[in-house]
Amino acid sequence: MNLKKGMYLVGNSCPSLRQQLKINTGVVAEKVINTGIEYFDNAYLPVDDWRDLTDTEYNILSCSKQKNKMFNTLGLGEIPDELKKLFKEIKLEECKTLFDVQPKFQENEKLTKKLNGVLNQFLNQKSDTQRYHFHRITRALPGMHTTTFHLHNKEFIKYTGLHIDQSTKFTPNTAYKSDNRISINISEESRYLYFVNLTLKQIYADVKKHYKEISITSDNIVELFFSLYPNYPIIRIEIKPYQYYIAPTDNFIHDGSTLGNEKFDITMVFVGEFNNY
Repeated sequence: MNLKKGMYLVGNSCPSLRQQLKINTGVVAEKVINTGIEYFDNAYLPVDDWRDLTDTEYNILSCSKQKNKMFNTLGLGEIPDELKKLFKEIKLEECKTLFDVQPKFQENEKLTKKLNGVLNQFLNQKSDTQRYHFHRITRALPGMHTTTFHLHNKEFIKYTGLHIDQSTKFTPNTAYKSDNRISINISEESRYLYFVNLTLKQIYADVKKHYKEISITSDNIVELFFSLYPNYPIIRIEIKPYQYYIAPTDNFIHDGSTLGNEKFDITMVFVGEFNNY
């Protein structure tokens, strides 16, 4: 199935953007391949047949001549050298378990305070309104097909597979009003972002044509879309250490991955209004 126009990529400060992109031939239900990890029954994962993008595919994704809009733009860039140096001084590589990450920031109060100051300067440059807040530090094991999970029945961890975030309450037609987020890779290895390059409104309009009698919600739209279009291509973008992405994660299907990695994956996430990519 061919790629359609929808989400756009911006990487003005990332000259290697195209080299960090791959495309595949769609998705497969996790229960078919059985990864050995506990997933929700309706989880979908990308097919592992990645290749480089053609010129046509890359042009569909790139947004060099269009004014960027938060609801349909994904930006990739690299944090400033000063901020990179401060993150390195925290020495997160010394963490033996994922539970050691948070205390590591508390070991050197003076260093962490300086890092926060420089970090806020950087984030202010990315947000004209300077309306944002710290969300969390996400931690993931290496070698994971996808990284997002939820506590099921407040006890068991279950992974979601490709999904949309639901940071606020919205419908598929109002998801474009949601905030976006910036996610900074502060680990030692690249991580990967999988995504469908269509907005939720685009997906809803298409799915509705086929499921006229079903109520399409933010809870079932991903499963309905993939049941119709398992061969719609997934894009994979490499997020190298100390690179960031800015994306409207409430408004497009996505997930992270650490497949092939050997070390912990650690990212710092802020949510708000980031309009400078």
